[in-house]
Amino acid sequence: MKLFRYIAGIACLLAAAACHKPDALFNGSDNEIRSIYVKFAGTDKQYPGVVSKGTVSFDVPIYQAGTDPLVETDISKMEIVASIPVGATITPGLVGIKDLTSPIEITVTAANGTQQKYKLSARKTGMNYTKGLLEFTVKKEGQTKVYQSSQAAPYNNGDTLYIDIPNTPKDPLDQTRLLVNVKLEPTCTMTPELKEDVPVDFTKPLEIKVTDGMGTLRTHYIAIRPANFTKARFRELWFRSVEELGLTRANIKSLAVSNEYFFIPEFEDWNSDGKLHVFNAADGRLVKKIDPPTTFSYRVATDNQGRFLVSTWNESGKGFILYRYNDLQSNPEQILNLVSWDDPQFIPAQLGINKVNITGDTKSGKAYMYTTMSNGQYYSWELTNGASPSPRPVVTKFDPAKTGGTWDIASVKRGTADTKSDMYFSWYNEGATETDGKGSRFEILDEGGVYHRLNPVNHPYKILAYDVFSVNGDRFVAMLAQGLKSNSESRILVYDITDMSKLALAPGDPGYVNLKLFESAPLGMTTDLSSGDVHVTVNGLNADIYVGTTAVSSQAAGNAGVRKLRMEYQVE
Repeated sequence: MKLFRYIAGIACLLAAAACHKPDALFNGSDNEIRSIYVKFAGTDKQYPGVVSKGTVSFDVPIYQAGTDPLVETDISKMEIVASIPVGATITPGLVGIKDLTSPIEITVTAANGTQQKYKLSARKTGMNYTKGLLEFTVKKEGQTKVYQSSQAAPYNNGDTLYIDIPNTPKDPLDQTRLLVNVKLEPTCTMTPELKEDVPVDFTKPLEIKVTDGMGTLRTHYIAIRPANFTKARFRELWFRSVEELGLTRANIKSLAVSNEYFFIPEFEDWNSDGKLHVFNAADGRLVKKIDPPTTFSYRVATDNQGRFLVSTWNESGKGFILYRYNDLQSNPEQILNLVSWDDPQFIPAQLGINKVNITGDTKSGKAYMYTTMSNGQYYSWELTNGASPSPRPVVTKFDPAKTGGTWDIASVKRGTADTKSDMYFSWYNEGATETDGKGSRFEILDEGGVYHRLNPVNHPYKILAYDVFSVNGDRFVAMLAQGLKSNSESRILVYDITDMSKLALAPGDPGYVNLKLFESAPLGMTTDLSSGDVHVTVNGLNADIYVGTTAVSSQAAGNAGVRKLRMEYQVE
């Protein structure tokens, strides 16, 4: 029995040896790539290569099909997987990360030693990009603050991008050694190639050439201009959404600020169910809710001493009434009552619906109050020791040649309660396009009777609100502005208006960096022209900017709320 098993085993081994032909299996001449794929390092999605006559082409989409978000853009870090005939080898090997920003070459060697060379190249595909250069920033060696041109992309062929950089005794500018950072659209390229850690000499404008995703070549020039010391530094301290504030509405129509508190009204038209919400100005914490003084209460304002005042709007003969609160515990005191049926000449419908601004002391000394109507008129009251000699306002028709005779929104403020004081105006007339010549204007009427206008190219189409303030003897304006469309993002902008001759400057003009000091990131969107507000308080060299923003109805209320930004005045 054992002998039989031994003979059978030998027979099996001989049979196996007869079937095993290594030369037939591993000595073939096939050196062609069966299939090959590429993917961004660390990701799963594979993109097939097209093999043709010794070349392999990869089309690498940078956008997911049917969506907007980027997949990846860096083809210098790719992984490659290939299928080749049994017994064949690839040199150099495909293991690890490969750089496909330039074509690479591989060789496939068949089992019998015959070779086939392949050139592998990758092409970014997806959306067609036509802007090319998006951003060019520079910074001083050893510093983190970056500077860029105030001119936004897209840039035309031949454009010069001027970058203003502070040059002060304490921080001198060396134009021969500036570090650069360039942001291009995906699929776009630039020459010369500039590295972030290699200083560039900008004593003469630097010429760059950018090829966009459609193959269009544009030449741009980067010019550095030394600028005077920058007066201000800005940072956001906090943001409180309407939900965090405990508000029920996403449109903040009125905001007032004192040194200790800020106030937001949520009144009901026909009853007293609504409240005036009082918040701690330091951290946005709710302090108290106060009943409105009467029906049709609408707006809240503060005087220079921090007292807060509530005004009504004229509906069903209500008239225009003003109440003052001396502190959070006091009862409202009526200090002005202009009833509709007593004096219809001065009480048009909807009077009090627009912004109400108060400058001065409403209890002792002088104070002035302003509001506007859409007929191009503004209404002013002079209060002496807390009272007006007449509830009738002074009605002023603003220059129809400037405003077109009407405005959709407008705001009028006075710099001080002095007899001679600068006056500030903004108005908005809606048009059809961002460039139709309409939109908003901001003007200053100085004490000598001369008007000065901020160049409208400096701000978005709609000025929704603004406030003027002084720090260390210099004068500034902070404004909340938005593009033409109702879903355009709003932004806060701050300008130094001390030298009113500078208001006419445009981006790119010498000294412009000393006019426009700050532009925030997008802050959300407004629902209507009467929403959104800005107020500033000053404490020493710090100016705190409170911004009330609003969300459109289709948008989450998380975009609406109050922000507190701080401008820190810089003394070199």
